[in-house]
Amino acid sequence: MTGTESSYDAPVPMQPFTPQQEPSAHDAAVEETRNTVTAETSAEMADPVIPVTPAPVQAAPVKDHDVSMKEIVQMVGAMAFVFGFAALGLHAISYVGY
Repeated sequence: MTGTESSYDAPVPMQPFTPQQEPSAHDAAVEETRNTVTAETSAEMADPVIPVTPAPVQAAPVKDHDVSMKEIVQMVGAMAFVFGFAALGLHAISYVGY
């Protein structure tokens, strides 16, 4: 069999691993190019300009302990929801006979 007709289960001959002792000329050229590009980029690009503005002014004093009516209503609603499910669970337990 040839080409695409061959079996995908056919064994593939292993090639021995030969570690490179010295970096190749290509690796040295790539490293030199990387260093050159980095140097040229940092030389050409200006430092970023950070605008200096005064500190923002706080619009209104914040009271950490102040609770709004909306938060109280939400808390009561959440508690009613939890207690409702607890009651439903207890009812189901008693209905089953435990």
